[in-house]
Amino acid sequence: MQPAAVTGVGAWPDTSSREAAEVVRNLCTEFAHLPELPDRGPGGDMIGRTMTLLSRAASDFSVQTVPSGWQLTTGRVRDLVRADGYWSEDLDVCEEVFADFSGDYKVQLVGPWTLAASVENRNGEMLLRDPGAVIELTQALTLAWSTLLADIRKRLPLANLVIQIDEPLIRDVIRGSIKTQSKWSAYKPVDSVIAENALRQVREIHDGPSVLHCCTDEVPFELIKNAGFTGPSFDVALVGNSATDSLGEQIDAGGTIFLGIDPESVGAGVDLVTRVGKRIGYNPQEWNSHIILTPPCDLIDMSMSQARAKIEILNAVSKALREVSE
Repeated sequence: MQPAAVTGVGAWPDTSSREAAEVVRNLCTEFAHLPELPDRGPGGDMIGRTMTLLSRAASDFSVQTVPSGWQLTTGRVRDLVRADGYWSEDLDVCEEVFADFSGDYKVQLVGPWTLAASVENRNGEMLLRDPGAVIELTQALTLAWSTLLADIRKRLPLANLVIQIDEPLIRDVIRGSIKTQSKWSAYKPVDSVIAENALRQVREIHDGPSVLHCCTDEVPFELIKNAGFTGPSFDVALVGNSATDSLGEQIDAGGTIFLGIDPESVGAGVDLVTRVGKRIGYNPQEWNSHIILTPPCDLIDMSMSQARAKIEILNAVSKALREVSE
C-alpha cells in the first residue's frame, strides 16, 4: 500500500454502478475499491449484499426483507434474486473499468458479528442469540469471501487485493447492548476472545492486507490487532484521543492505519493528520508512511458531486503530506 494513499470506505451515493466505479478509478488512483450503492434498496445495502453471498455458500442463510430488516427464509426469494443482479452488474463493471488496474483494490463485506446482530432467525430473534448459528454463519462467510476473491482475481489479475470487514456493531456485541426482539432486554455479551477468534477465522482466508472498519466512538483496537488485521479503519472525529496507545502498537506490529477524516480545507486536513501522529509519538515522516486516508462513512447522505469533492480534498491532503515526508 502506498503511504498516505486515498481510498473510500465502500458506500457511494446514487444508483449507477458504472458512474461510481469511474469516479473511484479517476480519484482513488492508487487505492481503489469496489463501490457499494445502498440507494438501490434491499440487496444494495451492506447486510443484504453480504447475505446474498452467504446464501450461495450455505442455503440455510437465505434471507428476505421484513419490516424489521432481514430474516432467514427458505429458497432464493425475490430479494436475493435482486441482490444477485446487483452483484453481477457491479463485478462486470469492475472488470471493465479496472481491467488494467495494478494498484491496491479493496473489497468490503460485513463481518460475522454485525451480521449476527442484524439478521433474524425465523422466530424474529437475532442470530446472535444462538452461538451455534454464529459459528455456522462465520463458516459460510469464509466460503463467501473465498469465492468472491477468486472471482475478482480472475477479473483484475494485476490488482493487489485488500479485504475490508465491516463491523459497525462489534462494540455493542461485546458490551451486550444489542436488544432482543421484545426490546426489554439485551443479548448476552460476547467474550472478546470469542469475537476475536471468529474475526481471525474470516480474516485468514486472505493472505494479503486486511482492514476492519468500525464507525463508532469506541473501536476495539486491541481486538483488531490481535485478530491479525493489517489495521483498523475508523472515523477520527468520533474516536478522538482514545486510540493513541493502540495505534502505536498496531504500527509497531507492521500495520497501517486507515484514518477517516472530513477536512474543510487541505490545511485543516494536514493539521488534523499531523496532530494524530504527534499524539502517538511519531514525527510526520514516520507517521505519513503508515496511514491511508478515507472519508467518513457518510457519503451516501450526499450527492455524487459532493462525495467526489470529499475525495478530491483528501487527494490534496495526501499530496501535501507526501511533500512533508520528502
